[in-house]
Amino acid sequence: MAEMDGEWFKEKLEDKGTSLRKLSSHLNLDPSAVSRTFSGQRRMTMEEATQIALFLGVPVSEVMKHAGIRDVDGGQVSILLAAIIDEHGALQRLSEPRPLPQSVIEKAKLAVGKDYSKRVIAAQVRASSGPLSIWDDAVLLFNHTDVVEPSAIGALSICRVRGGKQVLARVDRARKTGEASVISPAGKSEEAILETATPVIALIP
Repeated sequence: MAEMDGEWFKEKLEDKGTSLRKLSSHLNLDPSAVSRTFSGQRRMTMEEATQIALFLGVPVSEVMKHAGIRDVDGGQVSILLAAIIDEHGALQRLSEPRPLPQSVIEKAKLAVGKDYSKRVIAAQVRASSGPLSIWDDAVLLFNHTDVVEPSAIGALSICRVRGGKQVLARVDRARKTGEASVISPAGKSEEAILETATPVIALIP
């Protein structure tokens, strides 16, 4: 079980040339509360982890790791918002993945299933117009992959085409050599060379 690594936080404060008192002010907390957090006597919340990451200039995932933050079932938090999907279905990676709100994580866990063992990634649809506008603000869950998964054929999937671009599309057919026919959110069929493809696991409105 991961535990609070208070020394890591102290070192990061020193590296940044700041103090626990200034961090406490940033968090709008009493310094004694932050001190208890770093000593393991008080649980760090997800919102505090996010604010601490911003203050220290480090990834949220690093803060969560050294704070021993766990999800509602006791497992390490593994569902992070990693990308935005625009109105054309193109994925834009976030420079820093961030944790989903706890309410969304709980819905995601129900949608994915408690025994799902693979790393789940989340992407949020941001489409004010076009065919994806009906899903605006929805969160799509998918799995990290390095291959074109057989289960992606015939399914709405997250696809990476040759050149590195990632898109949301339905894979109509795909050959072992990578040639594929994909259908865009607008319903247009296109030929592409797929490097990876993984089906959307769930959509959370």
